[in-house]
Amino acid sequence: MKIQRIITTTTLGLAIGLMANAAVSYADMESTTTTKTTTYSGVVSEVNPSASTIILKSESSPSPVTYTYSKDTTFVDSTGRPVSADVIMNSPVTVEYSNEGGRTVVRRVVQTGPARTIQEKTTHTETETR
Repeated sequence: MKIQRIITTTTLGLAIGLMANAAVSYADMESTTTTKTTTYSGVVSEVNPSASTIILKSESSPSPVTYTYSKDTTFVDSTGRPVSADVIMNSPVTVEYSNEGGRTVVRRVVQTGPARTIQEKTTHTETETR
């Protein structure tokens, strides 16, 4: 009886030990990836679909900023409806991007206002000879 109790206790102890080891091993396999998303606001001055780039000009930055987008990048208007990349030309936008593996990945471009018209100055000169 005493030997059977020792064997049962030992077996139970081994089973609990194996389960605890499996739980620790499973916990070691889980990993969490956190991606920080950053935003930048400006007006789109150029969209180049062949190079998958978008260039923004901003009052806060003296030089234009170029971003690369991918097929996974979404372009939306202020209500969240999808728009094409060419629709945002000359529009104020907010670019949501993150850094992954040393490169900047544009996740979403949100058009925050209507396209601005670029006004060109024209002069008209008339000369009259008498």
